[in-house]
Amino acid sequence: MEFAAAVPFLMLALALVWQVLLLGLTSMYASHGAAEAARQAAVTPDDIERIDEETRKRIRPPWDGEDVLSASVVERDGARYAQVTMAMPVFLPGVGGPWDITAESRVVTEVEPRVVTP
Repeated sequence: MEFAAAVPFLMLALALVWQVLLLGLTSMYASHGAAEAARQAAVTPDDIERIDEETRKRIRPPWDGEDVLSASVVERDGARYAQVTMAMPVFLPGVGGPWDITAESRVVTEVEPRVVTP
């Protein structure tokens, strides 16, 4: 009888542990993707498609989906940063939730970006 009463609490605890695991994996992938985006942005600073492609190649499915991952290069305080934002999954990888995880990595410039003058 006591075991039957404890099962819902055990299932809730298991679900919370699983969600924390998904949070950690998503955070790890976002950080790794930001590092890869920064490496590519150092070599090809003007080619955002190439930066996005290299970022997605290093992240496993379903975290690499178009609706899950976005990569960009932002400038702040005189420095450039590769920024990767991923949708936080809820209970199943690939099922996006209302939260996003963002990771940044500083771009160490090897090639100066072209300045486009209109």
